[in-house]
Amino acid sequence: MAEENQPVRGLVLAGGGAKGSYQVGVYQALLELGWTPQVITGASVGCLNAALFVTGQEDAAAELWKSMDNRSVLVMPEGKTREELREFLMDTLRAGGLNTEPLGQTIDRYLDESAVRHSPIRYGLVMTEMNNLRSIQCPIEEIPEGRLREYMLASSACFPALRPIEIDGVKYIDGGWRDNMPLELAASMGATELIGVDVDGVGYTRPNTTGLPTRIIRSHWDLGPLFDFDGERAAKNIFLGYLDTMREFGRLGGTAYGIMPAQDGFLERFAKEYHSQLTAAIQRAPTLQLTEGLARQRKHYPAAFSQDPTAPTRGALAPLELAAEELGVPCDMPYTPRMLALTFLGQFDKDPADRFKVLLGMEDGNVLGEAAMASAVPEDFVVALVSRTLSEMKFF
Repeated sequence: MAEENQPVRGLVLAGGGAKGSYQVGVYQALLELGWTPQVITGASVGCLNAALFVTGQEDAAAELWKSMDNRSVLVMPEGKTREELREFLMDTLRAGGLNTEPLGQTIDRYLDESAVRHSPIRYGLVMTEMNNLRSIQCPIEEIPEGRLREYMLASSACFPALRPIEIDGVKYIDGGWRDNMPLELAASMGATELIGVDVDGVGYTRPNTTGLPTRIIRSHWDLGPLFDFDGERAAKNIFLGYLDTMREFGRLGGTAYGIMPAQDGFLERFAKEYHSQLTAAIQRAPTLQLTEGLARQRKHYPAAFSQDPTAPTRGALAPLELAAEELGVPCDMPYTPRMLALTFLGQFDKDPADRFKVLLGMEDGNVLGEAAMASAVPEDFVVALVSRTLSEMKFF
């Protein structure tokens, strides 16, 4: 446990099926940063990752996720057409859910119950009693010896897609049904500082009533379908988790992309020129101030101005990141601002600024028509404005 006057760190892993690969990257980054938890709790797939983490198997967890497919988790028929597979899934749901025995076999290969019980990191999971939807909180000490596998399967039984798990005559379903981010369990186990990892699962996330310092790490990006276990996507999600955690601890900048610090002055010059171009466009059509702000809001980027002390850099980066996202710049690698700009420029043949030549001062014409088009597709306007900004900077 933590030394006197030192916080007891609790890591809380939410449920989310195949999206759980993201949590591996988060944990890798936390260890690299020296943030070692004394308590790890999880719901559903989070409890499976947690068991690997508390026994020091984070590398094995990464390899497992990268090699996993649907048949590693679920009993799925082979040789079915898309329509036949759909019929199989519907029939299975009506019959009570998919068989998760392959998941049980995967747990058997990696789970060392004794190691979990004797780990210096305390382990806990949540599951849900099916008949009354009561959340059951289970610190490792309250799970009977030799039965951790059953409890983990119960916590992961995402009903109605997966079959309930019966323990001592009581049926249990996915812990995420009632507590997808078990912060309170971690607090009750002694944690005084929390990090939660949200992977956008389908369960119910309770309000955080612990009163403890809490950070929530989540991805800006879509981590993929809940029940589509794919090694290539898992590898990408793992790296996204790593980048997001480094950003949370101030080692990287940005909102969506992992932005490495650079001392070349590029970001400052970009921000100045972007502001100049936007100001000139607003003078031609005042509604563009709302249009640009709406694009940021819809894509979950920070506003241009904020009281948040981290906002100046993130706010300056936001239009460049937004434009890169719109044109499909890969997100699973770090960039400097200059590198991101160069990659953005390589994503198109026809200059996006040509759609708004009047608004951007490139030619005379119908300001109202282009302003209306910009308001309809605000993200496209920001892409065009970023392109125009970079062209005027002449840095390339």
